[in-house]
Amino acid sequence: MMKVYALSDAGCVRPANEDSVCLPEAGETFCAVADGMGGHLAGEVASAMACEIFAGMMRLTLHPNANAMQDAIENANTAIFERANRESDKQGMGTTFTALSLDGNTIHIAHVGDSRAYRIRRGVIMRLTQDHTLVAEMVAQGLITSKEAKTHPKRHYITRAVGTKDEVNVDLLSFDLRKGDVFFLCSDGFSNEVDERALLAVAQGEGSWQEKLETLVKMAKDAGGPDNISVMFVTFEEDEA
Repeated sequence: MMKVYALSDAGCVRPANEDSVCLPEAGETFCAVADGMGGHLAGEVASAMACEIFAGMMRLTLHPNANAMQDAIENANTAIFERANRESDKQGMGTTFTALSLDGNTIHIAHVGDSRAYRIRRGVIMRLTQDHTLVAEMVAQGLITSKEAKTHPKRHYITRAVGTKDEVNVDLLSFDLRKGDVFFLCSDGFSNEVDERALLAVAQGEGSWQEKLETLVKMAKDAGGPDNISVMFVTFEEDEA
């Protein structure tokens, strides 16, 4: 049985939380993290719209596969883009969007922006998504190092988002689910402040999954918490008899 545990926090600097999380209702097998952007709290509107439209469309499909996820995100993109063009105070608004769904014994990931998805398997953590940012592209091209990217003045420049253009390019990934797998989704307010080794140590430590999320948010805030922080564990546990 798929179980989702989530926590979202404004952090230590931002006056409001423009992140949104999409949580499944009973029997559903999808979830997502969205990190909104735009002035006058338009980012909050964009991330909430993306989660609402994504969930609504996923609830209509019989097969929560990669194609269904792409269709849902494309619909959200159109709705956000059109609203931004209608309402002057929301021009340019958009959101990152990283979603997971379970279809049979296959995990699908759909990804736009710089929120992230990780998999923890047999004590090893693996980042599944690639950041759609200018510095990530520069690192891939060998123009700067990963260390330089952490302090680059344009490190927050996102090259792909939901709602900022009339069309969106969605990364789609699929993986076989294995016993004991745990997935972790987060906004960049977490991943910019806490490294993968620390994340893995907490995930494998003592406490409930919700307590582990509280620990991770505290770690991000203790590191300065300059951005909104959203974190999510997805586990697959045996059904109770």
